[in-house]
Formats: sequence, C-alpha cells, structure tokens
Amino acid sequence: MKKVANILLGIWLVVAGLISLGGIRFGGSGTLLAVLGIIAGILFLLADRGEKLLPRAGSILLGLWLLANGLFAVLHVYFSGNHIILAVLAVAAGVLILIRP
Repeated sequence: MKKVANILLGIWLVVAGLISLGGIRFGGSGTLLAVLGIIAGILFLLADRGEKLLPRAGSILLGLWLLANGLFAVLHVYFSGNHIILAVLAVAAGVLILIRP
C-alpha cells in the first residue's frame, strides 16, 4: 500500500511542478491534484499500521498534509490560518522523514 502511495505522491509532485514551473495547465488540473493528494494521503495514513507510531510519524504527517491540502481544495475550505496549518504539517513531516533512520 505504501508503494502505491509513493507512486501517487510522485505523480502529484510531477504534476504540481509542471503546473508551477512550466505553466502547463489543463481543465481540471486543480481537481486532479486535489484527488491525487486525498488518495495518497489516505494510503499513507493506512500504510504500515503494524509498525510503532514513532517510526512512521513522518509518513502520518505527510498523509495528513496531503489529505488536508486536497480536501481544502476540493471543498473550497479556506479560513484564517489554514496556510499556517499546512506549513507546520509540511515542515514537521519533512523533518521527521529526513531524520528517520
């Protein structure tokens, strides 16, 4: 399951990069990114459930970030501080993934 989550995350990153850097846009690109993020986030949250919490904390936070980012976009949920929440989740996930042995 984590392998599929990583593949979806990779696709999400490529599409997001092409949209941001190359200005390559198509109808539904935002929706595609949101749906990919939601699915990848759910898979990251479900992956490796048998492991202890600490070794997979980075993956859990990454899953939460992907899920929140996708849901905010699909449901058009915007409130004061949602960018801060996403930024804190992203930094925490990145740090935990980098320091994981």
